[in-house]
Amino acid sequence: MTIKKHRFNIMAKAPIETRLMNKAVDYLGRYASSQQRLSEVLGRFATRKLDQHDPDEIAAAIAATVTRCQALGYVDDDAFAQSQARSHRRQGRSQLAIRQRLRQHRLDDAVIDTALDVADQASANGELLAACRFAQRRRLGPFDRRRPDEDDRNAIMQRQQRQLGAMARAGFSMAISRKVILLADPDSAEAFIDQLEHGEDPTL
Repeated sequence: MTIKKHRFNIMAKAPIETRLMNKAVDYLGRYASSQQRLSEVLGRFATRKLDQHDPDEIAAAIAATVTRCQALGYVDDDAFAQSQARSHRRQGRSQLAIRQRLRQHRLDDAVIDTALDVADQASANGELLAACRFAQRRRLGPFDRRRPDEDDRNAIMQRQQRQLGAMARAGFSMAISRKVILLADPDSAEAFIDQLEHGEDPTL
């Protein structure tokens, strides 16, 4: 390859990586992201805006851009996973549900394990606390305002089974779900949540 041609190739590549980096910085300035999500965003951008370039060249430029963003601290899979895990826990999501969501970003299991540990470190039982929050958000168990007559055992059992099913579909175990659904009333449930949030396990 001649020097002139080599220089032409370098100049041709530079605008691609510059445009990809500009897109990455713009995206990361608005959204938290994993490396995988950033790569997908850049891939879609390249399909729309850089389709006249060689696909292999584009793929290499995307990989280089993601690596550069990681080196600069713009994207950090550990920080992303921990932020997402904390957010999902506050919304009342189970470990199973969080794992499924984080695996969509192709995060390692070790990264996900650490993120869940960090998210739960202030609570005596992170899974139980999340189950309480889920029930509160969905108005299940003690938070259900449409309770059947206390003398109607069949209605009570049917209600409990439906609500246990909802908890199971959200990824909570039967043992955890029953502890939440069988709490007596909203005041008891709120006190239960308060203890869990302050590092006390009311089930012990």
